[in-house]
Amino acid sequence: MSIEIRDATVMAEGAGARVKRHLPLPAFMNFDPFVMFDHFELGPGTGFPEHPHRGFEAITYLFRGEIEHRDNLGNVSTVGPGGAQRFTAGAGIVHSEMPSVEETTSGIQLWVNLPRRLKASEPAYEEAPAETVPEVAFEGGRERRIAGEGGRVTLMTDALYRHVWLDARGRHAIDLPAGWRAIVYLKDGAARINGQSLSPAQAAFLDGETRIELEAVDDSEVMVAAGRPHGEPIRQRGPYVD
Repeated sequence: MSIEIRDATVMAEGAGARVKRHLPLPAFMNFDPFVMFDHFELGPGTGFPEHPHRGFEAITYLFRGEIEHRDNLGNVSTVGPGGAQRFTAGAGIVHSEMPSVEETTSGIQLWVNLPRRLKASEPAYEEAPAETVPEVAFEGGRERRIAGEGGRVTLMTDALYRHVWLDARGRHAIDLPAGWRAIVYLKDGAARINGQSLSPAQAAFLDGETRIELEAVDDSEVMVAAGRPHGEPIRQRGPYVD
C-alpha cells in the first residue's frame, strides 16, 4: 500500500487550451487503469478541434461554462456545469470538444484504459446532463456520483468517479475494494488525504489502499477517481492507447 503526492504540470493542449496535467507525463505516463487526468481551462475561441482516439474511455466533467461534443457517429450534444460526457473510443472514434459559450469553460478530462479484450469494442457516446447526476449529502459536505456504484455514467472498467465538497473541518471516507488504485485531486481549498496534506492542483495517488479518508482544513472541492487495474502492458501514444 502506498500514497504519493504529485504536483500538476501546467501545459498547452488542443487549440489554445491550458491544462493542469497529472497524466500522461514523460516521467509518469499512466496509473493503471487511468491514462490521462487533465484539469482544463478553455477561453473563448479555444478548445479541442476534431481529432481521433482509440483504445480507452473518457469522461469530460464540467465545473463551469459549457462544452459541445461532436463525433463521427453523428452525436452532437452540449453539457454545462455538473454535467458529464463519456465516449468509448474502442476501435476508433473521431470527435471534437469545443466551448459553446463566450466565457471560461473548465473541467476535468479523465481517460480510463480498456483491457485488451475490449480494445476493439464499438465506439459509443453517452451524455449525462447535470440534473441526472446523483448528489448525496453527508454531515460536513456532499458528493456527486459521476460513475461507479450509484453513479450516472457507465464504464467498461470497474471504477468510481466522484466530485466531493467538504466544509472546513468536514470529514468523509470512501471504501475501496482490495487491489484498486485511486487518484484524489484537490481542485480548491486545503485538505488531508489519509493524513497527508494536499494543496490546490496537487493529487494523491493511492495504490492498494482500501479506504480514502478526506479531511478538509478549509472549504474544499475534491475529485476522486478509483478503479481496478487491468494489469496489462499499456502502449500510450498521443490520442491512442493500445
